[in-house]
Amino acid sequence: WHSSEVVGNPQLNAPSLQLQCTMPRERSRSPRASATQAGQSLAGLSALLLGLERRPDRRKRCEDMLAKEVPWLKAEFFRASDGKLDTIPDDEVAKTWNTKNNSLYGAYEDVHDKDGKLLYSAQEFSDPGVNYDFSPGERGCAHSHYRMWQQAAEAEGPTLILEDDVQFIFERTCGGMSNGSTFTARLELGMKEATKKEADVLYLGWSGHRDGNYKHHKSTRGRKNPVVRKAEYVWTTVAYVIWPKGAKKLLEKAKPLDQPVDNFMAWEARENRLSAWVLLDEGDDDDTWSGGIVTQLDFNGDSDIKKSDGGDQGDDPTEYLTKKP
Repeated sequence: WHSSEVVGNPQLNAPSLQLQCTMPRERSRSPRASATQAGQSLAGLSALLLGLERRPDRRKRCEDMLAKEVPWLKAEFFRASDGKLDTIPDDEVAKTWNTKNNSLYGAYEDVHDKDGKLLYSAQEFSDPGVNYDFSPGERGCAHSHYRMWQQAAEAEGPTLILEDDVQFIFERTCGGMSNGSTFTARLELGMKEATKKEADVLYLGWSGHRDGNYKHHKSTRGRKNPVVRKAEYVWTTVAYVIWPKGAKKLLEKAKPLDQPVDNFMAWEARENRLSAWVLLDEGDDDDTWSGGIVTQLDFNGDSDIKKSDGGDQGDDPTEYLTKKP
C-alpha cells in the first residue's frame, strides 16, 4: 500500500517511489551477506506482514518472495482492518482529517467541481486547511498500523512492519539489482546505526525530506552518515522497523489518529516527538527523492486504497471532501 493509500498520503504531484539513478559517489559499501543468514544486529527481529484477507494473491506473492529472498526472516501475517467491512473505533482513528500540516510538504492545487466552479484554492489547503473524510481504504490502513503499534509496543525488541506490496527486487540507485542478500546486508548496517541513534522508527523505503534534503529543518555541518539520515517528513509505510518506545509514542499521540498514517508519522517526526530515520541504499544521495532498500510492487496500479485528497495516483480530489455545514 502507499500512504494516501498505504503507505499514507503521498505528496501530490511528487515523483513516484521508483528509484532514480544517480551518479556514483563515495558511499558505505554493504558487506557481502547470505540471504539465508542474518547477523547479530538482526537476531530476534520479528516481522508482521500486513494484508487484507480478501487479497490472498498479494499475500502469496509476498510470502513467496520472503521465503526465497530472506528465509531467515520469520514473518507473521497480520490481518488488515478492512475499512469497507470492519467497525473502526472513532477514538482510535478519526473519520476526517485536515490538509494544513501536509500542505507544508505536499503540492496542492486548486480544486474545482465537475462544472468548473472553484471549491478550494491551493492557498486554502494551507490555511485554514481543507477537511477530508478518510476514504475507507485510508481509514482501514491507519487502523491496521495502529493495531500493529499496539503489538509492537509490547514486544521485547524491534518489529519489522511490511505491507504486502513490498518489493525486494528492483534496480538499485548504484546499479545492479537488489535481492535478499543486498537487503539483508544493508539492513544489518542500518540496524546497527539506528541502535546507536536510539531510533524510534527506521524507514526501509521512503519518499520525501530527510537530512541532506531538509525543507524546514536545518542540517548540522560535517560529514553525513552514509547509512541512515534523520527524517524530517517522509511518506510511505511500505516497510519500516519500529521499536517499542516508538510504538508507545505514536499510540500516545493517536487519540485519535487524525491523518493518513504516513502523514501522521511524518508530522510526529517533523515535530521532533518521534526519532525517525531513513535507511539509505548504496547510491542514495542528497538528490534522491525516493530511496531505501525496498520499493513498492505497483504503486500506481494495484491499490485497494483511494487517496482522499487525490494523492499521487490522481484519484478524484473532490469525492471525499467533507461536506460543509
